[in-house]
Amino acid sequence: MAGQVGADHVGSGARRLRKPGWKDPRLLVGILLVAGSVAGTVGLVSARDRTVPMYVAKEDISFGEPVDASRLEVVDVRLDGTQEHYLPAGREPAAGTRANTLIRAGELVPLRGLGLDDGTTRKPVAVELEQTLPAAVVPGSRVDVWAAARDRTANAYGRPVILLPSAEVAAVSAVDSGFGGTSGAVVELLVEDDRMADLLAAVANEARVTVVHNPAGPASTGTGS
Repeated sequence: MAGQVGADHVGSGARRLRKPGWKDPRLLVGILLVAGSVAGTVGLVSARDRTVPMYVAKEDISFGEPVDASRLEVVDVRLDGTQEHYLPAGREPAAGTRANTLIRAGELVPLRGLGLDDGTTRKPVAVELEQTLPAAVVPGSRVDVWAAARDRTANAYGRPVILLPSAEVAAVSAVDSGFGGTSGAVVELLVEDDRMADLLAAVANEARVTVVHNPAGPASTGTGS
């Protein structure tokens, strides 16, 4: 009897340790889970590696200059869903299209930076600032330009007044301090002829110029009144 019990125990253990066959439901479920994980990973990598053909500038295109296919080239880029903001390949600019902002060589062509000749007299003017600019101040954005006249007798500055309301920014660059940091910025503004004298006079007389981001500025061309 004891021998029979021992044999039954060994047989039961052998059944528990038996390798699962191909028809075992647990094995099938495991295979499906692995296959699904692999397919999901491949799909995610493919989505991240997906590129679209877009136009970039072959050379610097300044404000007011014509923009046509001869000044552009096609590159494949990964934009992660932001391609609707830029000029896609195959969609050539309409005849008479001009740049409403500075487009650097190798940069994507922003749709908001393109427009037909609007007949304005705006010209780009570079203004050096002592302070760094907010991140929101980028080419195409609008800013209010304030100036505080320098009082040489008191070695101080007067009360700031607004010189240019809602001026459009054409370009922005940081000023290198020489110690691995920045000490200010240079902002290129698009200025109407009738506003030019006031701005140039302020710069020439060493007024303290401050640029304030104006998110409510108009999207159309012109610097406001």
